[in-house]
Amino acid sequence: MQLLRAHSLTEAYLYLRVTPCPDCSGGPWQVQDQPAATADAPPQPPPGRALRARCQQCGARREFVLEGVEPPAGGLAPGPAEVINPTPAASEIIDLGQWVSLFYLLVGSADRAADKAETRRLTFQAAQCLDEALKFYAGDDELPPPSAFFVESSRQAFAEHPEKFARQRLRDLRGKLPDHRVMARHLARDANRKERKRWWPFWKS
Repeated sequence: MQLLRAHSLTEAYLYLRVTPCPDCSGGPWQVQDQPAATADAPPQPPPGRALRARCQQCGARREFVLEGVEPPAGGLAPGPAEVINPTPAASEIIDLGQWVSLFYLLVGSADRAADKAETRRLTFQAAQCLDEALKFYAGDDELPPPSAFFVESSRQAFAEHPEKFARQRLRDLRGKLPDHRVMARHLARDANRKERKRWWPFWKS
């Protein structure tokens, strides 16, 4: 069991996406649904703050316990417009290099998504990843402090290509994406359309 000091359920999910499995160095982790009730086993209690995950490469299983965030009653999936971190504090579980990697990963997924609503959701998360990366910079410094990197792969990437972590470069990337409020409105509209479609009387179609 591993404790995660996350600011939101989305941050915890992104951590699982970017953190390798200690058993095989692969991944990513996939959150597992709660076991269903059977004739021999009673229904499982609500998971509370626990996320049960499985490595998609080697099948290893691990439980991650969230600190500071309670999963919604409706399930363990974060909402499409959930803010990753509403505070000015930098993440304690995802470092600067990982946020930048997540940005490129999500932008690539958004480009390949066939559904426009999914493209908007992924773009919204990608923009927030850059915002989270920028929280590691102090004062007017153009480069981040060593403490911004707490996984070996990020430290190595910074040592080899520090120019890729220049603050202005990240700001320029963020400036190419829409404002959070604009994207959140689009996501809310997408959710309303999906809800109306779900409850539209089929006998009137």
